[in-house]
Amino acid sequence: MKLIILLVLSLLLLSCNEENSRLESTNLQSKIDSYLQAHIKNNKFNGSILIAKADTILFNKSYAYANKEYRILNSDSTKYLIGSITKPFTAAAILNLEKDGKIDLNDKLSKYFPDFPKSDSVTIYQLLTHTSGITDYHYFSDWKADSKRDLTPYYTMDRVKEMPYIFNPGEKFSYTNTGYILLGLIIEKITNQTFSKYIKSSILDKLNLNNSGVIDNYSIINNLANGYNTTYKESHKADYINYYQPFSSGNMYSTVQDLWNFSQAIFANKLFNKEKTDELLNNNKGQYGYGWGIRDFDGIKAYGHWGGMNGYIGAVTYIPGSNYYIIFLTNDDNTPKAKITSDIVKILYDKEIEMPKEVKLVDLSKYDFGKFEGRYLIKEGDTLNVFTENDKYYLQETGQMKNELFPISKNEFVFQLLEFNVIFDKIENQKATELKFSHNPNFKAIRIK
Repeated sequence: MKLIILLVLSLLLLSCNEENSRLESTNLQSKIDSYLQAHIKNNKFNGSILIAKADTILFNKSYAYANKEYRILNSDSTKYLIGSITKPFTAAAILNLEKDGKIDLNDKLSKYFPDFPKSDSVTIYQLLTHTSGITDYHYFSDWKADSKRDLTPYYTMDRVKEMPYIFNPGEKFSYTNTGYILLGLIIEKITNQTFSKYIKSSILDKLNLNNSGVIDNYSIINNLANGYNTTYKESHKADYINYYQPFSSGNMYSTVQDLWNFSQAIFANKLFNKEKTDELLNNNKGQYGYGWGIRDFDGIKAYGHWGGMNGYIGAVTYIPGSNYYIIFLTNDDNTPKAKITSDIVKILYDKEIEMPKEVKLVDLSKYDFGKFEGRYLIKEGDTLNVFTENDKYYLQETGQMKNELFPISKNEFVFQLLEFNVIFDKIENQKATELKFSHNPNFKAIRIK
């Protein structure tokens, strides 16, 4: 009799635990969906997201349109360009060549590019960890114009050769796409294959990542979402880009499912042994491993990578302490990737978040905006230029792209792409004398013109 009672109690307890788990899962899904819906109201999320704990999917949903013109919805099989999330694949390919004895991370760049300046001082390790000091091609003021021309990666390298190093190799960290383009070209030299073919044979085929690959200027990719550029006022197809410009620093496509599978293969030591995986993740003094950024969310350690391409945004995050994976890809380049990732981490850890507020624009005349126009000093040689062009308002930092400003009050503006607001303050003689950013209360730029 006692045995029967114990059995019944055990079954009741198991049933209660399962019900509690179901309710917790439903509550979590509701929180995440409500949060993303708030971003959708502001045209800030248009894509697919997958959140998992170890091998269990907690949330998997797609929103809005892969093709707005024909109203084709995004789905879990939709492919997106992943931009710089290509870098973990490129790094994995280099480590695979190292495992096969075909390259050493201490090899000098001169072994493969003897005519590259200071190539005797640059190592493969430094290229992997962004510590080479080689200039990022994004520093070129005309890199956007070049992205519309059908130029090869070697053209980009020839231009970079003419630029001075930004610091001595190995001295410190500075993110540079150029280093990962060089790694892709080195892969081609070693294997006598295209970067695309080697990525496919050494990684994608091995892991059955059948919805991922390298894109070029001529291929037609089935189920690839159109990329869009959306502001608070309009949405249109993103500009053409020559995929050979970013090359192995950012020319792949994938799905959220494939990126989850790839991430699991890395972090579960399926591609490399534990010793190499630990090395991959914990190099470069805690800033960037071999293709993976090292992150901290209020004391929660994580690894991941952001991605951006004309009309596309992506993010991959892995939290080893709880075995969480957060992966989202969008086909609109105004997605606030850092903010969304940070807030979802908080939701997963049952922390409070501030729900995105619906953005409501206000009318602001050219006359009223005139009090903000001018130049504001950040530091010597670096200014913020605020100006009007074709009846639109812009802010542009020295050497960077211009960003359109959208007024939400008489002195505060939101951006299309940047994840903070700009505030003009201290009006004197009908001119603002200070410019501030909402995310950094200690920052201010002083009017100089």
